[in-house]
Amino acid sequence: MKFKKTIITASATLALAGVGMGAAFAVWSANGSGSAAAAAKVAQSLTVTAVTPSGPSGASLYPGGPAGQVYVTITNPNPYAVTITGYTWGTPVSTNTTACPNSDISLDPGAPTTANLAVPAGGTLTAVQINGVLDMNHAAPDGCQGVAFDVPLTVTGVQQ
Repeated sequence: MKFKKTIITASATLALAGVGMGAAFAVWSANGSGSAAAAAKVAQSLTVTAVTPSGPSGASLYPGGPAGQVYVTITNPNPYAVTITGYTWGTPVSTNTTACPNSDISLDPGAPTTANLAVPAGGTLTAVQINGVLDMNHAAPDGCQGVAFDVPLTVTGVQQ
């Protein structure tokens, strides 16, 4: 009888152990896969605005004089800083063609085409002076005194 009791006890112990192990392996797992999403911002154009110089230190053009400077403000609406790397110039025009015809002003052949200006994220560079851009004809009339000139400017740049 003792032998039978031992077998029953051993069988019960093994059965309970088996149930416990079965419970440990009965936990389900769940996995999944898919993808996440993001979107890239679209670069915003820089804004270039002419600044008309005033006073004796700002106005630099006179007949036959050296190439004069121009002034601009550059605004960067992007959330990152931009380095201006180049300039592309258009044809300058007089703001008073009656007193000072367009033929009396021209783009200097040596006007700069490269640059290295840092514009901060969401920032503005105010009254940037760019030297050596405009020439005034040696025969320009007195009517050119005090006249402002516009020169189209396109700037190129890269994210810093």
